[in-house]
Amino acid sequence: MNHYNPSKTYKYLYDYIIGDLLSQICTNGSKFCVKDKTTPYMIGKKFDEYKERASKNMNGKRLDRHKIASCICGAIIEAKPLQGFNGAVIASNANEILALCVGVNVIKFYMMYDLLHNLDIPTSDKHKIREYLKENFEMEYPSIEDNICDTQEYQKNLHNALYWSHSVCTALGRECFKYDIWAYSKIFYHLELFNKNNFQKVYQSYVQMNTA
Repeated sequence: MNHYNPSKTYKYLYDYIIGDLLSQICTNGSKFCVKDKTTPYMIGKKFDEYKERASKNMNGKRLDRHKIASCICGAIIEAKPLQGFNGAVIASNANEILALCVGVNVIKFYMMYDLLHNLDIPTSDKHKIREYLKENFEMEYPSIEDNICDTQEYQKNLHNALYWSHSVCTALGRECFKYDIWAYSKIFYHLELFNKNNFQKVYQSYVQMNTA
């Protein structure tokens, strides 16, 4: 593991999203902890594997944000970074919940990046906007009222679907992992579209507060 050389993309994702979320989850008194010191490298290696797999079915080598979100989501589920602290029992789908949270935060990050990149303002002002959006804009999911016939929350359905991507292969006698990069890439794309208007509203609220 020590010989693993993480990509620039993964370093950024870990430093600004994954590591921050893990730190929040595994705070003092929490029943969660990270598996061990190799966890960041394990996630990174799995992420690179998913990226390579996705790139084989594309004309170009550069993945868009939705595929990056999908790849890191799959990597976290397979690496299973969270476990119970001192043997504490945690939810069986805890790593799937974390993976989805990381995925949507990747989309949030890129939405913020696009907005700030196109603003012709000083860097200090961009930093203020970034911090405001980070604190005040949260990615949302369609409500139960938006579902046609489902009575369970959209987010919980995704947690379950990700958890069910694990299965036991009786022929091989080990766990099989069937995660569809393309399907979840599309889901992250639709979640971005779903949140676009609210993102603009939060940004406009910042503008109004600072131009009054």
